[in-house]
Amino acid sequence: MMRWILPLLLLLLSSCGSPLTHFDIENTIDIERENELIVFTRDQLHVPSDFECIPIVTSDAGDTIPCQCDDMDGDGMWDEAVMAISLKPLERISLQINWVDSIDMPMFAPLTNVRYGKMTRPNHVEELKSDSHGRHGLPRGSHMYPYQMDGPAWENDKVGFRHYFDGRNCCDVFGKLTAEMVLDTVGITPEGFPHNTYQEMRRWGLDILSVANSFGLGGLALETPDSLCRLGVTAKDTVDVIDVTQYRLVAEGPVRSIFRLAYKGWRTGCGEIDVTEEITVLPSIHGYEKKVIHSPLPAHTSLVTGIVANLNTLPGIEADRNGYHAIMTHDQQTVNCETYLGLAIIVPDECYGGNFNAPDSIGDIRKTWCARLRQDSNGECKFRAYAAWELSDTIFASRQHFINYIDSEMKRISTPVKIIF
Repeated sequence: MMRWILPLLLLLLSSCGSPLTHFDIENTIDIERENELIVFTRDQLHVPSDFECIPIVTSDAGDTIPCQCDDMDGDGMWDEAVMAISLKPLERISLQINWVDSIDMPMFAPLTNVRYGKMTRPNHVEELKSDSHGRHGLPRGSHMYPYQMDGPAWENDKVGFRHYFDGRNCCDVFGKLTAEMVLDTVGITPEGFPHNTYQEMRRWGLDILSVANSFGLGGLALETPDSLCRLGVTAKDTVDVIDVTQYRLVAEGPVRSIFRLAYKGWRTGCGEIDVTEEITVLPSIHGYEKKVIHSPLPAHTSLVTGIVANLNTLPGIEADRNGYHAIMTHDQQTVNCETYLGLAIIVPDECYGGNFNAPDSIGDIRKTWCARLRQDSNGECKFRAYAAWELSDTIFASRQHFINYIDSEMKRISTPVKIIF
């Protein structure tokens, strides 16, 4: 299934029979697209189900386009071919596809990365592709705390994020000073133990967001008639409100990475809910994409996401463009309150149910600007979360530059590139 932020294919001409060997791509807007993701299914490329080769894409100028093939359903055969293509405003280019054995796929500089590091024995942190925990025995407050960065962390060439897998389920932000993929080695002592090494400035950057009593940027909660119910627990709790929490890496490559977090039996006080988050790491944007699927919600409740606002002194901003709604802040919403950080949530109109501010002093979620989510026709809630730090790019010291950036993002995702077969 094509994802909401990835360019939808406009099939002007179609071929059949042999696998596709060429196509054109056109940027129809006056905004430059850096490493724009183009996703093809096997059917769109006319690839037989028993065909084992993979595509290598080149331009007329002879440049090889970064590409990867992802097995989305775990059956051992790739389902989607993903390409990262940069386009100038209003540019149209022609591309060729050569079909080769997978061992002949070129190596591309990585633009995305997911790291789920866990100490599986003393002094040994390893990367896991799947993991889970139950309600009891949440592993906190011990020198044997197992999680390298409190849970899965993800990054692209602009910014990084992490999810607190230890029951808290908040989403934090890593401000980056480099385009390199760095998170594989962050959060580990020289002796091999997980440790908070990322809240002091390093060559690569640091953990910058003040999460406080919120769910961070893009976390989840349930709005009930009289309160906000956190998806998870606070740091002091030892028993989770979720029966089973699961992590699974779906795809990881140079141009896209995807993982899923599943929550089975979330006890909300209004009834139990099952929720699955699918997070997609995209290249060259200051953010990530999230898709949420959930079982039926209790009556008179709404799933919400949003932006922590505990240090804000300036008013929030709202914007609409071509079927998308954005809420955003630009303030010194960082741990040391010395630098500016722009934060935003962009939601398709069909998934947007309005916004509100969480209380300042009571409840599970405080000082947070919340956006209500609703399911689209596919039963999914979708949004993008953005974090743009002034030390990553000095233009983000300007409030207006950040607003302009989010506006251009809404224009870009609402006007997909045109693919001509």
